[in-house]
Amino acid sequence: MKPLVLGIDLGTSSVKVIAVDQQGSIVTSSSEPISISQPQNGYSEQNPDEWVQATKQAIQTLTDQLDDSQYQIEGMSFSGQMHGLVLVDKDNHPIRPAILWNDTR
Repeated sequence: MKPLVLGIDLGTSSVKVIAVDQQGSIVTSSSEPISISQPQNGYSEQNPDEWVQATKQAIQTLTDQLDDSQYQIEGMSFSGQMHGLVLVDKDNHPIRPAILWNDTR
């Protein structure tokens, strides 16, 4: 089996996933959109649970495109947007939408 590494990028407008082989070539990719809420002028928020669901869906779509008998995922790298605020309760569940880096309130 050929080893692959997944690269996962959680961006502001979508999550992108790529599968890369040992030579650094992209074997396949997928992405899922993520909605942005702007309930008031200057606000920019997202539901953190949507990040999880979009990431799971993008990975599932990508793995569905791979021939299981030919490839094996051996690692992953994850990056995400920065300067966001996610408030969580004592069980690490979000208690409100995340305030994004581009929020100007």
